[in-house]
Amino acid sequence: MSGKNKEIKRANKSSSSLKCCQVFDSMTSLSAADQGIVCEAMNNFVVKPSGPKEVYNNNYNYHTNTYEIKHEFPKRPPATLKFEKVTYTSTTWSLPKFKSDQKKILHGISGEFKSGELSVIMGPSGSGKTTLLNILAGFTTKGSSGNVYINDIPRDHSHRFRKLSAYIPQEEELRLGLTVIENMTIAAHLKLGYTVSLEYKIMQVVELLELLGLEECQSVMTNRLSGGQQKRLAIALELISNPPILFLDEPTTGLDSLSSIQCVSLLKRLAQEGRTVICTIHQPSALIFEMFDQLYALSQGKCIYQGSIQQLLPHLASFGLYCPSYHNPADFLMEIAVGEHEVDLDKLSSVNDSEENHNKKALMTMKEKELLTKENIDLKKGDASPPASDIMQFLLLYKRNLLTAKRNYMFFVNRLLAHIVIGLIFGYLYIDVGTGANTVLANYVYLYGSLLLIVYTGKMSVTLSFPLEMKVLTREHFNRWYNLPPYLLSVLLIEVPFQICCTWSYIGISYWLTSQPFGFRFYLFVLLCTLSTLCAQAWGYFIGATTPTKIAVFLGPVVACLFSIFGFCIRYRDTPV
Repeated sequence: MSGKNKEIKRANKSSSSLKCCQVFDSMTSLSAADQGIVCEAMNNFVVKPSGPKEVYNNNYNYHTNTYEIKHEFPKRPPATLKFEKVTYTSTTWSLPKFKSDQKKILHGISGEFKSGELSVIMGPSGSGKTTLLNILAGFTTKGSSGNVYINDIPRDHSHRFRKLSAYIPQEEELRLGLTVIENMTIAAHLKLGYTVSLEYKIMQVVELLELLGLEECQSVMTNRLSGGQQKRLAIALELISNPPILFLDEPTTGLDSLSSIQCVSLLKRLAQEGRTVICTIHQPSALIFEMFDQLYALSQGKCIYQGSIQQLLPHLASFGLYCPSYHNPADFLMEIAVGEHEVDLDKLSSVNDSEENHNKKALMTMKEKELLTKENIDLKKGDASPPASDIMQFLLLYKRNLLTAKRNYMFFVNRLLAHIVIGLIFGYLYIDVGTGANTVLANYVYLYGSLLLIVYTGKMSVTLSFPLEMKVLTREHFNRWYNLPPYLLSVLLIEVPFQICCTWSYIGISYWLTSQPFGFRFYLFVLLCTLSTLCAQAWGYFIGATTPTKIAVFLGPVVACLFSIFGFCIRYRDTPV
């Protein structure tokens, strides 16, 4: 205890340190070095000096001291998430067998996640962790069955229920061409709408950056952030709307030990403010494992344990499974889940699926029921549309795309230079072919080659635009940032005018060098080339949006070749009537 008291004494001497005594009391098995790591991680969510006030400190307990939390969200009624008999079947098509293969991932599992608790879904690879999280969040619907309830209301897949939650995928899909403060500001306008004052939005953004330790890098480009900073930024973007339920898929993947502890400490703080925080994790360290409140363990698509972290080892001991001393309980649980201890996993699963155990976990106090009833009334009156109007969504997204294009100007400059250079090459190859009667074939090659060029450039320049940002689009649209029509329009108003400009630059150079006749023929040629490149661009968007990246790169040129071959020039008298 002397080491603990010294640690606490040092923490109390600094206004930027936390009182870690109660956290350490729940981690009596940790060494002094590990305790220092935890305290250092929690200090990223420090408090600032203020007058005596009862606050919610970072020890996750109410305590009267001389500190004030940097940021407090408006309180939201609790949102308890229940699910019953959830199953999921994956269907894949086997080309050699010419039939579909079905594999059952989840086998009718049930459970409950309450507000104010940091819950974790654990299991070995292929056990169904991410699948269950996606089903609960509504991210995956095809192939699933069962019932999901939010505050005892059956949850459908409408936008009305999506406003209660935020889904953060494993990979931080962020807008890399913007700074931290720009990402946060645009997200605030989209997620809060214009019924909220600008002063409140600015205050919300600044305090969120302070809360997550990002205030010093708010002017840094997103692609220059570390993995831990990008993870915190992804969380901050979704916290702007203050959702009562947070879903996170593998939040510690790719982070070092200190960044992982910081991330889980943040989630713990968010849960203690009344949110329902649910995340998946593969194999946490002992430090991180003890920070969670509730555990839902999966093995082969079945639940082998659901309950508090403190009751895990006694529960396993009742089956004769004793965790060795100085052994990570999370590692021990994973060993059981993969069958290393020769335990009957079906027996563990049947105990957790028993009606008595389920009813015991479903008990709620009268106070909780009253709060849930109040939340139900708000849910039924909820608006399904995003907070910002379609016009404001378009303007904000268009501004964001313009800013990104401005910073990525070399991409557009290279495209324009390519058209100019090829126009010069074509012009000098077929110089003055438009005036001679003996150069009809060369003139024909120039005209056909010009159409072929602008079709290829129009198609291939945008084929990869959707696949490269499909994950970002999916996350933002699923979390109700905006609707799809404003997004598509904002993208087209960047690409279409620029592609027309590139086409006209090529025509202006090559048409003049080849001495083609002006007047009506010139305008007709410009019109045909413009329509051709826009049609090709539309096909490029279609292929990129409907096929994976590797297939899109291959399919784009193939389609362009087919259009070129079957759209070959023919004589007027051979045109079918």
